[in-house]
Amino acid sequence: MGPFLVISVLFLAGSFGVSWWARRQVTRSQAMAQASGLPLSQLKEDAASVAQEMGAGSFRQQVKIRGRIVCDSPLVSELTHTPCVSYRFSVTREYEQVLWEKDASGKSIQRLQRKSEVVASNEAVTSFWLDDGTARVLVHPEHAKIDQIKTHASFQPATTPGISMGVGSFVLNMGAHGGGTLGYRYEEYCLATGLEVTIVAEAGDDGGQLALRRPEERGVPFLVSPRTFAELARSNQTLVAILRGVSIGLAAVAVLIFLLGVVR
Repeated sequence: MGPFLVISVLFLAGSFGVSWWARRQVTRSQAMAQASGLPLSQLKEDAASVAQEMGAGSFRQQVKIRGRIVCDSPLVSELTHTPCVSYRFSVTREYEQVLWEKDASGKSIQRLQRKSEVVASNEAVTSFWLDDGTARVLVHPEHAKIDQIKTHASFQPATTPGISMGVGSFVLNMGAHGGGTLGYRYEEYCLATGLEVTIVAEAGDDGGQLALRRPEERGVPFLVSPRTFAELARSNQTLVAILRGVSIGLAAVAVLIFLLGVVR
């Protein structure tokens, strides 16, 4: 029964892990639902009122606000040159590697295995203004979960070694990598200026300026997403349902394996 018990315990541990993840998502959903949804003009008035009574740096409030991204000095993405406040890109080399294996008779046979490796990548983020039509407030998106939009995806077959190739301002020397290269896959994701986004964050006036930033309390959501409040809520509910289903499934498999070990 030994091996069956070990496998059963592993599946049960997986079930508990997935269940914990589902509970964490429920907690995040509740925190998002409880965050105040109010116009930025009202938020600024509330912050000014608290600062007048208790001093600057005293205002703290969990908020969820939708508005437009405005940035005086935006980043420029490397592949598509998109003005943005957050981007990431990667270049992945696709290649074939020769493997030698022995068949049932002991004869060596050659097999090609397709592999990939990231040969270049970069990401960047910068502060910006959120404008909801009533006012604007500074956003510090560092450490936020940012839902970026894919702005580029392409695959370039390998050419003659020594020939440079690339996308946008990114240039890749084809002779820099080993043989067997099939080509290079380029991907880029951005959060462009002018985009309507939903921000769930902590509003605070540290330093005397109101801004949206990472919450001081751990486990509280901090996200920037093009999706609306309703879309975010539905997405999280779907994820929780899937996680709970997986948790129950893993627990059922653990019980079946344990019983099989008992029977044997």
